Amino acid sequence: MPALAGAKYTAQGFAIDPQQPPRVVVVRPKIFVGVLDSQNREIEDPEWLAETHVNLQAALKRSPSAKAVQWRFVDWNAPDSKPLSDAVWQPARFINGDLIFKVPQGTMPVKPGEDWQKRLKAIPKGYYEYALPPGAVEELRATDPEAQFALLINMHDAFTTDGAKLARLLGGMGNVLSDGVNTMALPPHHGFAMLIDLSNGRIVWFYNDGAFGGDLRKSASADKRVGQMLTGWPVPR
Repeated sequence: MPALAGAKYTAQGFAIDPQQPPRVVVVRPKIFVGVLDSQNREIEDPEWLAETHVNLQAALKRSPSAKAVQWRFVDWNAPDSKPLSDAVWQPARFINGDLIFKVPQGTMPVKPGEDWQKRLKAIPKGYYEYALPPGAVEELRATDPEAQFALLINMHDAFTTDGAKLARLLGGMGNVLSDGVNTMALPPHHGFAMLIDLSNGRIVWFYNDGAFGGDLRKSASADKRVGQMLTGWPVPR
């Protein structure tokens, strides 16, 4: 359930000290990049993914945020590069939902058939702390034993084909004529980023957006995506 307007979070009292830049391992991200065809099917494109990996790393290195940290990467396109396991990504996805709605950790996922809007409205709003489980933290530590933090990035980009654009245009016109409003869903460009304290698994910073700009397939526009993704990056103002 991506938040179109963006959802951000910083743990109370946390800020990166730029005088002592911490080592941050940017682990292999979980990224879908492909086409959305005229039948609403999403088809992954391996060449686009390889380009996205290269451009994302380069944009992070160029980002002003790089002055406050020491990024550490491996080659995500190398033959021996392995994705993180679902033991990391599943709890991260659930915590992503909790963070979006500012609810206690463990609220997501809502059981099938349950009125999630009613349930979430009944939860008192306030400040909550979030952390990945120990097994997930151990897997992240293993990627760089000297890192103090790990940056998790999850992105989903489906670009419409010419046929899909025409179908959406015609479908949207039909919706306007019948319902008075265009109810055709926009092509998905959503994701989140999460900074994890590797000493305890605590999530110290987070940003989610359901309408990311910038195109990670292109070096010239990857900076826009990374700049948006690092909204509220926790350095002292």
